Amino acid sequence: MLKFRKSKEAAWGLWAGLSFFGAHRFYTENYGYASIMLSTSAVPFVVILFIAASDMDGLNMVLLWLSIILLAGSVIWSWIDAFFLNKRIEELNHAQEREIIARIKGYIPK
Repeated sequence: MLKFRKSKEAAWGLWAGLSFFGAHRFYTENYGYASIMLSTSAVPFVVILFIAASDMDGLNMVLLWLSIILLAGSVIWSWIDAFFLNKRIEELNHAQEREIIARIKGYIPK
């Protein structure tokens, strides 16, 4: 059962290093939110890189500010997400334990 458990230390390490890209959400198997976090960080970052290499006309300024707002939102989202990380890990581990116990008792076929 221990090999199925998710580690809080690993989740916090992923949050500390790659929280803006949703790495801790991928680790906790929350793929929908993780993909959204990844897209709200990676896409604006790429847009900013392309804008930096081109001229700053009106459309590029709008895209630049939109990208900055998306990146700021991603940062704020990852900070708020930190408050719920331990609870998410505990819930995931409890769900794994209940599933394993149910399999042992024969309630869920393998």
